[in-house]
Amino acid sequence: MELVHGARGRVIQVRRDRLIELRVSAGFSQETLAEAMNVDRSTVGRWERGRATPQPWQVPKLADLLKTTSDALGPVLHPAPPGTPDTGEHQALTGARRPETRPTGDGPPQPATPAAAEMATTALIDGGVRVGCRTADGQIVFVTMPRQLLPHSVSTTANPTSLPGLPQPGVQALPSLLSHGLHPVEGMRALRRSLVECDNVLGPRGVIATAQEHVQVIQHLRREATGDDRRALLQLLAEYAEFCAWLHQDGGDHRAAQHWAALATDWAAASGDHDLTAYITARKAQLAGDMKESADAVDLADYAQRLTRPGSRLSAMAAVYGAHGYALLGDERSAQHALDQALALITDPSEAPIGRGRWLDATYVEAQRARALAVLGRHHEAVSGFEQAIESLPVNFRRDRGVYLARAAISQLVAYGPEPAAETAEAALSIAVSTGSARILTELATLDGMLQRCQSVPEVRHFREVLDSHLLHEV
Repeated sequence: MELVHGARGRVIQVRRDRLIELRVSAGFSQETLAEAMNVDRSTVGRWERGRATPQPWQVPKLADLLKTTSDALGPVLHPAPPGTPDTGEHQALTGARRPETRPTGDGPPQPATPAAAEMATTALIDGGVRVGCRTADGQIVFVTMPRQLLPHSVSTTANPTSLPGLPQPGVQALPSLLSHGLHPVEGMRALRRSLVECDNVLGPRGVIATAQEHVQVIQHLRREATGDDRRALLQLLAEYAEFCAWLHQDGGDHRAAQHWAALATDWAAASGDHDLTAYITARKAQLAGDMKESADAVDLADYAQRLTRPGSRLSAMAAVYGAHGYALLGDERSAQHALDQALALITDPSEAPIGRGRWLDATYVEAQRARALAVLGRHHEAVSGFEQAIESLPVNFRRDRGVYLARAAISQLVAYGPEPAAETAEAALSIAVSTGSARILTELATLDGMLQRCQSVPEVRHFREVLDSHLLHEV
């Protein structure tokens, strides 16, 4: 798959002669390299003839076999382009549309504001990024690739840990924590709370690598700890693993999210924290719903409710995510019952909003009801529910605002037409790009497919042009 950046239209050209030199120097024939890479010989041949490019996840292994590094191999696979093609060539190669004018409603058309060469990316701890990409058949998917293989025109958050206010990671942070008189467990727990606050505003883009480095710090501390301290660190490790699962879920990597959620479950159980185990199980139900695994969402939510105290806030949380599973199954009665049950539990004055799941409130439940109504095809009611949820959101819950806007846009399209849907979607897109939230972009990708038939509508045309400018394109 060869990729170009939609905003600049620069073609990523390939210097394959150097790839052949590296293969021969490493002692491989096309056949033996293909066997080592677990691909067909013809695939290696296509790489060397410039007919194909290794998939992003193949690059590290290929670099190792060719006795080089991913950094060094990047320029071989994707050398800097010698120039920018003209508009006609760009359209022929990428199929991308060039923004021209945007109607303002009064007076002559005004030039569209050029989209920044920034993409909906999420930084990973290994130096890679998750990138939104439009495939040749028009779908939008996420791929993981080394940062150095991105087009030179693409701007990303190069060092997420340097963002203002973001807690610094690594073992080197420990002396600073201890100098403030904090126990290491309390210090790391305070850092986690800060990261959660950053996630509300920044999304996974600026947080995920830092969170995973904090996991390494806790593992380092566990090797030195004993007794109650070690058990407390294990509990904290489970909390961090659950948070990493959430960040990967929001970043669009569901398999990585499942991996971290499984670790979180094991560590929570080993620490003896039953409420944490129930909380993680409920979150796994949410993840299953995002993956459209309806039966898993229902069953995991039911299990989470059995793990926790009847009538507790955690029970309400599980009910909310079970409701989404029921909606996916088309069972409106069970979905509405579960949401009503959750709403009754969190409005019970005897259940104070403290501890795990304290963020769960009536606004969140009604937003999830709107999502269920949309799944069930009741889009007019869904639009109203999303609008109320957006109005009630705290200002710092920026990423959640983007998610609700994107979901509302889909229901607006069905209920009221393409113009309001496209305008709402454009507002959501700006949040998706700045946070790296794949949950937002996934909803917008669904809307994008639905809007294809409405390309003659100016608002739709402009939204799709701006969306394309923030994606890589398969050619």
